[in-house]
Amino acid sequence: MKSLAASLLAICLCHVALAAPPQQLTTDGRLKRDPVISKPDGSELIYVLLEKPNQLRLMKLSLKDGSVSTVHPDETRSEFEPAVSRDGRFLAFVQNRGNLSLALVIQDLVENKQTEIPPGGGFSGMHSPAISPNSSRVLYSYPEEGRQHLFECSVLAENKKRLVDSEGINNWPDFSPDGQRVVFGSSRDDDFEIYVMNADGTGQKRLTDSSKQDLRPRFSPDGKRIAFTSNRDGNYEIYLMKADGTDQKRLTNRPEQDDCACWAPDGKSLIVVSEHAGRFDLFRIAVDE
Repeated sequence: MKSLAASLLAICLCHVALAAPPQQLTTDGRLKRDPVISKPDGSELIYVLLEKPNQLRLMKLSLKDGSVSTVHPDETRSEFEPAVSRDGRFLAFVQNRGNLSLALVIQDLVENKQTEIPPGGGFSGMHSPAISPNSSRVLYSYPEEGRQHLFECSVLAENKKRLVDSEGINNWPDFSPDGQRVVFGSSRDDDFEIYVMNADGTGQKRLTDSSKQDLRPRFSPDGKRIAFTSNRDGNYEIYLMKADGTDQKRLTNRPEQDDCACWAPDGKSLIVVSEHAGRFDLFRIAVDE
């Protein structure tokens, strides 16, 4: 029996040793959010850094050598919630025009051109853009009539159309890799839950049902899984589930928060914002296949 117990312990220790620890990608500890892969080969990402108390800035991180640079060095306004097209050509983001008046900017990085949807009246504006896999459409969240809907427009910021109209707040849309489905968060049932729908706004279906907040869903590169943030266990952690909402499980389990997950192109890891001793940095976390 002692020999069997020792063998089982050795097997367990072997599995622990083989588990890849999170890889730290930044070390400055400043507040960060919204990482997104910006190169098709996964060699670069864009994220948001709180550079000054009153300015959020878009930053580029090379995953090859760890170098960091600003996306728009001369910009003095806050820019956040970036989205990048699959081919790396288009960058969409939210830009603060003053007094919480937010514009949606869509930048063609190849032709060095940009279009925009300007802020609406009052304290309002666009949030959480997502670019379709074929780079033809951009989804975003926008408040109207006391609710926050999901809209779409062309990549030239034309042909604005409402896709989702429900009670509460609808936010964080993300296309499936084939462009046929969209996953998003909605507070229509009091707290935020994760929903999925057809890309034309039909067939809306609830995927999660927890008593806390389920936020910021992202499809895996193969479309089979969804990563999201939830505080259902008392702290903001990263969770995974199958694309149909089944097999929900917690990926991270730490006393401080993990948030804003984005998938590496190969689907084998997630890049997340993790808090460690009050410092916020980007980490790569391995995901079981």
